[in-house]
Amino acid sequence: MRRRPSHRSLTMRILFHFQISPFARRTRLALAHKGLSVELRHVRAHPEFLEESRRLSPLKTTPVLVEEDGRVLGDSTAISHYLDRAYPSAPRLWPSEPEDALAVFEIASLVDVALNTIADLGARYHALHSSEAWRDVKTEAMERAQRALDALGQRVSVLSRPTIARSGWSAADMWLVTAEHWLATLPQRAPKYPVLAQMVSLGWRLPPELSRWADQHRDRPDVRALG
Repeated sequence: MRRRPSHRSLTMRILFHFQISPFARRTRLALAHKGLSVELRHVRAHPEFLEESRRLSPLKTTPVLVEEDGRVLGDSTAISHYLDRAYPSAPRLWPSEPEDALAVFEIASLVDVALNTIADLGARYHALHSSEAWRDVKTEAMERAQRALDALGQRVSVLSRPTIARSGWSAADMWLVTAEHWLATLPQRAPKYPVLAQMVSLGWRLPPELSRWADQHRDRPDVRALG
């Protein structure tokens, strides 16, 4: 975690974010779970915030967290692990008990396989769709993404409790509830945004079990606060 060059002391931690991004939304849920206040800076609404966030983080992605002392960290997963270590007395994001840890890490990894594949093929690499290799590459990647989504649906369909971990609300629930929301709303947002339309055109399917599971959590105050 590197320190942000600055001539002044920060009075509050900052999160540079996209309002609808599942990666930013799960970071906001992680901060809420830890009970940490944060100033939100929406990079799509304010181009100067986007420029600043890209200057601060070599990843040039969002979210980007700036701590009160000026230290900077990008990537939602890295941020969440940092928060558990920086604020150990606050509720944990990643359970330490082996059985819970296994379940939580599996769910988080499946979520990231699905989201990263859909986002990368639909945005970063879609310019290659005219290549002769595109069909084979797309087929293999989307089969992997759909396997991840189907596995997530299967995992939540057999749960006897609302949360992934026995210990309660964790990073896995945050990862999954924000992923479900993003995927479920992509089709309705796609007509206004060509990049989202490209993602929808990839042909993935959101298992209904995921939406039924997410329904249990939509009225949580921290989830509702995401907007």
